[in-house]
Amino acid sequence: METTASNIGGSPEPPVRILVQTLTHLVPGKDSHERTYSMLDRMCQHHWNCDFSVPKFRWASHNCQFAFNNRRCFFLIDYGESQNDDDVPVLSYEWTGEALKPLPQLATDPEIQAKLKEEVPFTWKPSKRERSDVPIPRLVKSRLAYEENLRSSEMDYMREHPEDAQWLKAHVRPRLWRRFVAEMNANRSPDDPVIEE
Repeated sequence: METTASNIGGSPEPPVRILVQTLTHLVPGKDSHERTYSMLDRMCQHHWNCDFSVPKFRWASHNCQFAFNNRRCFFLIDYGESQNDDDVPVLSYEWTGEALKPLPQLATDPEIQAKLKEEVPFTWKPSKRERSDVPIPRLVKSRLAYEENLRSSEMDYMREHPEDAQWLKAHVRPRLWRRFVAEMNANRSPDDPVIEE
C-alpha cells in the first residue's frame, strides 16, 4: 500500500513503514554505526518526536557503503505489527542532507516493492534461502566499504592467511587498504608482525 505523509496527518499510527533514500555522503556521522543511528533517530524524530529504540522499532538498511561518496542507499523503519504486509502503509522520503523531503514515487517503484516484499517483509517469516557463509576476506572487504570496524576474529584470520590479505589488497581501493593496514597494526599484539602498506 502506498501512502504519503500528507494523507496520514500527524504522527502515523502503527503499523507503518518509513523508507528513506539518500546518498552515502549526505548521511552525517563519523562511522557506520553513528551514521546509521543518526538517520534512524532523524526518521523517528520526524514522525514521533523520539529517538530510535529497539524493540519498539525495527530497522534495515541497504547499500550503505559509507566509504564511497554518491552511492544511493536506503534506511527502513518498521513500527507495529500486521497480519498482512499489503495493508501496511509505506511513507517514503529523500534525505537531502538537511531535511526529509516526501518522495511518494519511491514506494511505488516496482524494484523497491519487490525488494521490500522478498528481502525485508514487514511481518517476519523464516528465510527460504539457505544461508551461505561468506569467506572472511570478502567479509573484511565489505566491512571496509561500509566503514565498519573489523572483528578481532577477522583480524586474527587475516594475520594467519597472508595470501588472503594480498587478495584483499588487490581488490580494494588504496585508501581502504591503508585503513585496513592501520586498523590491523593498531590492534596487533606484540608478537604479531607489522603489516606493510
